[in-house]
Amino acid sequence: MKDLGAQEAIYVAGDMAKAEDCERTIKTAEEKFGGLDYLVLNHMGSSFKREGLSLWDGDMAFLEDFTNINYLSYVRLASLALPMLEQSNGSVVVVSSLLGKITGTFVAGYCGVKFALDGFFGSLRQELQLKKADVSITLVVLGLINTEQAMNAAKVMGAEDLAKTIALSAEDAAVAIIRSGAVRQRELYYPWIMVWPLAKLRPVFPQVLDWMEVQKSA
Repeated sequence: MKDLGAQEAIYVAGDMAKAEDCERTIKTAEEKFGGLDYLVLNHMGSSFKREGLSLWDGDMAFLEDFTNINYLSYVRLASLALPMLEQSNGSVVVVSSLLGKITGTFVAGYCGVKFALDGFFGSLRQELQLKKADVSITLVVLGLINTEQAMNAAKVMGAEDLAKTIALSAEDAAVAIIRSGAVRQRELYYPWIMVWPLAKLRPVFPQVLDWMEVQKSA
């Protein structure tokens, strides 16, 4: 972080599945910085080790864990940080995915939490406006980024070569995410040309996207 110009960088190790670790993370920011201007929510994980992608198999234990880490912890962190953000007229940046705007095969749990993020933070944005609290919420809708996790998923699906061709760099995505929060953008579609058309097509022609996805996965 200092290489990027930060005067000081503080790291807090924690498990986002645990409420106490979420609380400790925000408490540390308050103690070390005296407040908070930006909160970027961008973590994903699971306590379960699953090999590859699969059809939904009714594994509720996995889904509860996945939802806790990838949805409830986002809500918890934002809720804990809101008092400081309201004082600073700050910003919340919620990093989501194209699969929070359209659905896909083999990723029912992932789509579920990403759609939930859009719904919750969209509602929270309206409530902040109702309270006349000057806190912006930016929803980041990402396409394929060359993170290790995304590329491994592409490999499992047999699309590794295509992914290497179209995936954008994580570094460029990070810059775009930071910029979107700084300018208090409502939504960021990145990359726009890949993500925005598909996201906007679903409400108009949902059957077309269903057909495309099933054909791709068959």
